[in-house]
Amino acid sequence: MNRGSLAPLFLLQWFNMKNMRNVILVCSLLICSIVAANPVETGHARASLITNIENSTQESFYVGVRLEMQDGWHTYWENPGDSGSPFEANWKVSDGTVVENVQWPTPVTIPYPPLMTFGYEGDVVFPFKVFRSLDSPLEKINLEFNFLICADICIPESASLTLDLSLATPNLLLSEAVTELPTNFLQTNSSKDQENLKVTFQSSEEITSAYLFPKQDNLFIYSASQKLVKLNDDTYEITVPLLSSDITFFSGILSLNGEGFQVEENLQSVSSMSLWQAILFALIGGLILNLMPCVFPVISLKVLSFVSMGGDDHAKIRTHALSFAGGVMSTFISIATALLIIRSSGSMIGWGYQLQSPIVVGILTLIMLGIGLVLLTNINFAAGLTTLGSSVQSRNDYSGSFFTGVLAVVVASPCTAPFMGAAIGYALLQPSFATLPIFIALGLGFAGPYLILALKPQWISALPKPGAWMETLKQFFAFPMIATALWLMWVFMVQTSGDALILLLILSLILGVAVWMIATFKGRWKWIGMIMTVITAFQIFNNLPASSTEMKADASAEKWSLEIESEMQSQNQAYLINFTAAWCITCQTNEKTALAREKVKEYLAEENIAYVKADWTNRNEEIAIGLAKYKRTGIPLYIFWKPGMPSSKILPAVLTEDSLIKSMQ
Repeated sequence: MNRGSLAPLFLLQWFNMKNMRNVILVCSLLICSIVAANPVETGHARASLITNIENSTQESFYVGVRLEMQDGWHTYWENPGDSGSPFEANWKVSDGTVVENVQWPTPVTIPYPPLMTFGYEGDVVFPFKVFRSLDSPLEKINLEFNFLICADICIPESASLTLDLSLATPNLLLSEAVTELPTNFLQTNSSKDQENLKVTFQSSEEITSAYLFPKQDNLFIYSASQKLVKLNDDTYEITVPLLSSDITFFSGILSLNGEGFQVEENLQSVSSMSLWQAILFALIGGLILNLMPCVFPVISLKVLSFVSMGGDDHAKIRTHALSFAGGVMSTFISIATALLIIRSSGSMIGWGYQLQSPIVVGILTLIMLGIGLVLLTNINFAAGLTTLGSSVQSRNDYSGSFFTGVLAVVVASPCTAPFMGAAIGYALLQPSFATLPIFIALGLGFAGPYLILALKPQWISALPKPGAWMETLKQFFAFPMIATALWLMWVFMVQTSGDALILLLILSLILGVAVWMIATFKGRWKWIGMIMTVITAFQIFNNLPASSTEMKADASAEKWSLEIESEMQSQNQAYLINFTAAWCITCQTNEKTALAREKVKEYLAEENIAYVKADWTNRNEEIAIGLAKYKRTGIPLYIFWKPGMPSSKILPAVLTEDSLIKSMQ
C-alpha cells in the first residue's frame, strides 16, 4: 500500500472522539467571542465593545469602545477645539450595574488651517469604568454610540453595540489603553499676562514636544502655536496664547512626548511673591517657629541647658549654640533635598511628610517619652541630649546639641503651615536652584536666636544662676515632653489601629523599665535595660499592623476626591473643603474652635454648603495633588466656593467660628 492510500486512514485516526470534542470546544469559544461583542461597521469606522473582566467575582472592571477609523478620518476629544463635537454614549445596563463617564485618552492635534482641532485618528479605545453588585449575574450591556467622524467633510455615524459579560474574555488592547490614560497629575507653576499663559513644569526626561489641551472651551487661541522653552536641566516652560486674560482656572491634559498628564491650575491662588519675598517670609517664619507649641518641648531642653551653662567659658557656649544651629540647618536642608528628589521622580509629596509614616511617629513617641522620663530622674546622658546640671560643665560632647536641633525641626513641621504655607508652597513649586535658598532661610530664622548667642555668649550671664531650683525646673519640663508623647500616640493610633497602639504602649512600658534600670542600677544592668529596649523596639515595629489610612470618619463631612470640586461646581453646589491631618496641631485646634461648633454647622446647613474633608494623616498622593493645585504643600488648607464666584478661594489658616462664617459670606 502506498503513502497516498494511507493518508485517509491517518486522518480518520486523528479525528477520533477526543479530538472532535476539542475541535467543537474551540469552535464554541470562537462563536461565543463573536456573540459576546459583534463589531459594527458604521461607514468610515468599525466599532466594538471590549472588556478586561477576568471573572464573575470582580466588582469593578473596564469596558472599552474600540473605534477603528479609516485612513484620513478622525473623531474628537471632549474639547474638540475650533470645530467638531465629542461622542455621545448611552448605556443600557441591568440594575446593580453602573457605568461611569468615559476616561479620555490623550488626544492629538488635528490641524485644519486656519482651524485647530483635538481628537483621535486610526485605532482608539475609550475606557469606561464599570461597577456591579456581586448579587447580580453577569449579563449583557448595550450601548448606543453616536459620534462625529471627519476628513474633508464631517459625517455623524452611530453604532448599536452589545457585550455579553458572561461570555467575554479580557482584551489586551483595553488593558493597554487604561495603562496609558493621563491619570497622573503633573505639578506645575503657572502665570499669565494679557496675552499668554505660561506653565512651568519639571521633567527628568528630555522633552522634545509638548502641547497643552484645555478641557474648557474659550480659554486658548487654538490655532496659535504653543512655544516650549527649556529653562534649565530639568525645568521647562510652555507658553499658550490666551483668548482672554480673565482666565482664573483651567484644567487639561499636558502631552509630553506623546504621554499625557493631568494639569489643574487655580490662577487666582497663584502667589505673586518674588523669590526674595519668599526668602524674607521664610526667615521671619523660622524665627516665629521657636514660639510654636510643637517646638516648645524640645526648645525647653535647649533653654534649660543654656541656663546650666551660666558659668561656663564663652567658647563652650558658642560651640553648643553652633552645634544646635547646625542640627537645625542640616535637617531643613536634608528634608528639602529629599522633597526635591521625590518630586523629580514624579511623585507628589508635601511638607510634613515625615509624620505621615507610622514608623517615624512611633519612634518620635518613644524619644519624647524617653526624654520626659529621663528628666524626671537623675540620669545624665553622655550624649548631652539634655545636657543638664554639672554634666554640662564637665563634658565637651556637642552631639547632644546637634541632635536636639535635628529633633526640633522634625517635630516643628506640623506648626509651620499657618504662617509658612504660602512660602513653602512657593519654594516646592520652583526650580531646585530657587527652592533650597528658601529652606535655608527658614532654617536660619529658626536657628537665629542661637546663632546670635554664638556671637554674644556673654549674654548667658543675664540668665538666672544655676542652683537647686534647676532640678525642679528640669522635672517640670518633663511634662510637656510626656504630653507630646501622648499626642503622638494618638496620631499613631489614627494612622494604624488599636492593635498597633497596644504594641506601642507595651514598648513604652519596656522603655520606662529600661530608664528605671539605668537610673537605679549600675554596671551590666544598665546595658541590659538598653539592649532590652532595642530588641523589643525592633520586634514591635517589624510587626506593625497595616495602616488604616485615615482618621475616624466624620459623619457630617463628605469624602474628598480630585474630581469633587469640578463636580460640585457643575451642580452649583457650594462647598467648604478641609485639608487636615491628625498630626497637624493647627488643624485640630481649628476643628475644636470653629469647624465643630454648632454655630458653624448651622450656618453650613442654612446656606446649603457641603462640608468636605481631605484627610492627609497618612501619605496620599491625590491629596498632595489637590494641595499643589492651590500652590500649597502643607496643611491646614481651607477652600471655599459658592455659585457666582469665578473660582474657589483660600480661607485663613487660623480659624474661629466668627472668622470662618465671615469669610464665607
